[in-house]
Amino acid sequence: MILRLLKRLGYENADDAIEFVMAGIGILPPLLMLTGFVFAGASALMFLILLLAAVGMHTPPPPAPSEEALDKKDKKPLL
Repeated sequence: MILRLLKRLGYENADDAIEFVMAGIGILPPLLMLTGFVFAGASALMFLILLLAAVGMHTPPPPAPSEEALDKKDKKPLL
């Protein structure tokens, strides 16, 4: 449900949404706290952390590496 909402807002995949939320965590709460709105900054930080957790829970895991890729890593010459 969250991913469909984010696609409606224009995000290609969950990585874009996670990147947007991480940028918000880095910018919005510190700016609010520096301007004197400490409670608003703290509540924005908590909301963004919960939003990040919700998006992360609905993100499919990355694909497992193939057997061929694992074999190639094992056959590298030693230095």
